[in-house]
Amino acid sequence: MPALIRPQLAKEKIEGCHICTSVTPGEPQVFLGKDKAFTFDYVFDIDSRQDDIYMECTEKLIEGCFEGYNATVFAYGQTGAGKTYTMGTGFDVNITEEEHGIIPRAVKHLFRRIDERKRAALEQGLPAPDFKVNAQFLELYNEEVLDLFDTTRDIDAKNKKSNIKIHEDSTGGIYTVGVTTRNVASEAEVCVSPCVTGCFVLC
Repeated sequence: MPALIRPQLAKEKIEGCHICTSVTPGEPQVFLGKDKAFTFDYVFDIDSRQDDIYMECTEKLIEGCFEGYNATVFAYGQTGAGKTYTMGTGFDVNITEEEHGIIPRAVKHLFRRIDERKRAALEQGLPAPDFKVNAQFLELYNEEVLDLFDTTRDIDAKNKKSNIKIHEDSTGGIYTVGVTTRNVASEAEVCVSPCVTGCFVLC
């Protein structure tokens, strides 16, 4: 499990907030204050870049999908911890490509590798492999699971309660019931919801 320390916000700098975390050089360890130490698989300090985080934590998971492995990237933290920025959506026109988070990078990576595999097969005179990508976008907000692909959600959001159920199967796998699933064939088809945060699952 990685730990990410986000930079201070402009408001925090103006208010004179102090940085209370420090990273042990050469070790995946974070100190909170002076005496509370926590060890993780990876630690990314304030000056870490989005592509560094992606390459260390997510790139191998996407490659593993082509070997038949499921992959889940889950961002956890309190409000304001930087989950939305780290996961990223790629929909903010003010964000440069270097600032894109895990979701847009993973989607681009996935479809690039699909195209490469199809092209390699054709160059070898083999039938192009068939890929099927299904997407679900969920958000956990105020202890309620929201379906971000549900086009009727915003119409009566105040009166509409989510009917999404999360279950565990006999092998310990997690699955959802009542969630919109879309078959997508390109990066552009995935990038349709401007409010995706927190979780990204490839099936």
